[in-house]
Amino acid sequence: MTYININHRLIPITTDSARDFTTINSNTSEAKESSIKYDFEVSPYRGELINKYYYGSFSFNNSELSGKAIELIKLDNFDFSFLEVDYSKGDLLFAEAVFRDSHFLGLTASCEDFSFICGFFDVSEASFAYNINFSFGVANVIFSLRKVTDENFSTVFVE
Repeated sequence: MTYININHRLIPITTDSARDFTTINSNTSEAKESSIKYDFEVSPYRGELINKYYYGSFSFNNSELSGKAIELIKLDNFDFSFLEVDYSKGDLLFAEAVFRDSHFLGLTASCEDFSFICGFFDVSEASFAYNINFSFGVANVIFSLRKVTDENFSTVFVE
């Protein structure tokens, strides 16, 4: 059984029917415990960092998702390279993936220099804010569900 990304919900599908979709449904009794990993790109549009790009990733255990109401899932890992500094989960004050009725809304995470703000209705509303030497700025964030393989290197999620 393969799980596939369809509008950031997790739904099971058979391997031969795997194809590109846009939703994820984690509210399935057949979903096995596994790690979900997202890559993200931060692109500032206000402040002194305009036209620069920053990249990172995070992961979490999808077995904690119920698919109901607002859910904040603690991250297992977080990696982000920002202004030549590599940040990890330990550098953050808090870090959670946010879902509303099983729809991924983004990341809520913060440290001294920046914050990720999740969307309210849709992941496209997610943003990033920074404060570097009292210079404030805002950025768009684009999330991409990464292909994840199980211990046998079989595809578990495809984007």
